[in-house]
Amino acid sequence: MAFSQSIGKAQTPAVCQFCEESTEIKWKCINCELFLCQLCSSKIHSKSKASMEHEIINLKDVETDNFATSMRKVDLDNMECTKHIKQKCFFYCNKCSEPACSECVVETHKLHDFKAIGEVYKDIISQMKKLIDTFKSNIQIFKNEKDKLQKMLSDGDTNFQETREIILQTEKELKEAISKHVEDLLQELEAKWKPSENIVKTELSAMTKNEDELETRKNNLNQALQSHQAADIFSTSTNLDKPLPEYVFKTIKSNKTKFIPQKNKMHERIGSHVFGDLYTAPEFEIIDTYQSELENVPCILLSTDNTALIGNFQDKKLQKIKFENHNIKVEKEVKIAVFDMSLTRDEGIFVSSLERDLKLYTKDGQIKTFKSFSPLITLGVHVTKDNKLIVGLTECSTVIFPPAEDSTRRLMVMNQDGDIQHTIEYDRNNQRLLTYPHRINTLNDKIVVIDIINFAREGKVVMLDYGGQLHWTYNGCNSTNSDKAKFCPRDLAITSTDMIIVPDSLNHSIHVLNHAGEVISLKDVKSLGIELPVSLDIDKNDTLWIWCKGQAKIHCVKLI
Repeated sequence: MAFSQSIGKAQTPAVCQFCEESTEIKWKCINCELFLCQLCSSKIHSKSKASMEHEIINLKDVETDNFATSMRKVDLDNMECTKHIKQKCFFYCNKCSEPACSECVVETHKLHDFKAIGEVYKDIISQMKKLIDTFKSNIQIFKNEKDKLQKMLSDGDTNFQETREIILQTEKELKEAISKHVEDLLQELEAKWKPSENIVKTELSAMTKNEDELETRKNNLNQALQSHQAADIFSTSTNLDKPLPEYVFKTIKSNKTKFIPQKNKMHERIGSHVFGDLYTAPEFEIIDTYQSELENVPCILLSTDNTALIGNFQDKKLQKIKFENHNIKVEKEVKIAVFDMSLTRDEGIFVSSLERDLKLYTKDGQIKTFKSFSPLITLGVHVTKDNKLIVGLTECSTVIFPPAEDSTRRLMVMNQDGDIQHTIEYDRNNQRLLTYPHRINTLNDKIVVIDIINFAREGKVVMLDYGGQLHWTYNGCNSTNSDKAKFCPRDLAITSTDMIIVPDSLNHSIHVLNHAGEVISLKDVKSLGIELPVSLDIDKNDTLWIWCKGQAKIHCVKLI
């Protein structure tokens, strides 16, 4: 019908079609198909009984959704039956899902169930709009996920390119000696990145396909909504129940590869000892956070089945706790001051209490003196994988810095019977190795120690062998060391891939080192809500459990 056609500005007449005088045309009567001036619309047309219920539209609304809605409403009132000439449709047959006139009711749709056509029309319009909203929501989800994947792709490619440049620059310096190793590293780098790149690209392609389908369906519905033909709405309704594309967003692990050049000038030696190796720098993701009732937890040991042991020195508490339902449940508590502790093979616990005696808390709940080191005081304690016991010892009765030059500061290595096997105190040049062996761990056949230089302010990480040879010292990065806050390590953990994880308390950061004492990653964890990280442990899934001073919280952190 003529009134259902789209109307543009070029079709607007020069004068009012009612008075044929005024040129200030502002309105259009949809039913009469007349353009009206303000006076004719308000004073004449609207007061005529024949036109009181006509739809009047401001010309500013032409080509808008409101205009299309009004046009469809008029179209609906004059909707002719497709089967009976000059008959208007007043009903909607629920059984046949189509409009019907009075003759249809008697003939084709006899005894069928009917609804008022206007009521069904509104329902269809409502369904269409809801479905468009659903499309918009799903499209936005796809856009968000695509943005994440695009960023992953961009970051991965940037990391790939930057790492490649470092490799090639190092190759230039050592080209003749290590060209074969360069080729191997580049292949390894590509093998690490390309599968991830392909996965991301495949995922992007699948998302684009689903997004395009949703976009097409959305556009079809929008086009139908802009139509002035009510029949277009009904013809579209048959596709409203078409299911949305099923898609499960994949969790893609993003690993960034970092290349660390080997600072060894012996060019005659080739391979990783000279050139360097590829390392995957971990990212940190908080899984959960648990509030502790203890204000100070200098050490934490993960057990099994979401249980752990936490020790407190000031309040003299050793607790067995369980993590459940985002809370900490204390299953058992023993009164003993805990400075450091380590599990034995038979589920006992060696406990250092800054006393002359090293305590043993047995599986059956007894506290015994394992060995007295008088006049020395126990500090860090660690049980190795081959069941050796390593204890840090000092002569100072209190924490005094700097300690007296001639005071004793050593590591004692012994078997489970307490028989001493090694004493580590001086290097081969008779220089003292340690200041305050605060925490101890082992990596393969080497000993890694957190050595405190200035208590509560400064420390270092050192690697020694059982013969007392110093292999390396890590004093932090230039980015963390300052006059206000030096590198302040308090604990360490070692992952299944031989990465050394060290919390830097005063700088709210985590340092990740390789076996050579070189920093793979430095993570500012304050942005994750982790402040003053002091003690930590790592479980069999390489998940970190970090206790924070001041917050009295234990954070569960996934390395990804």
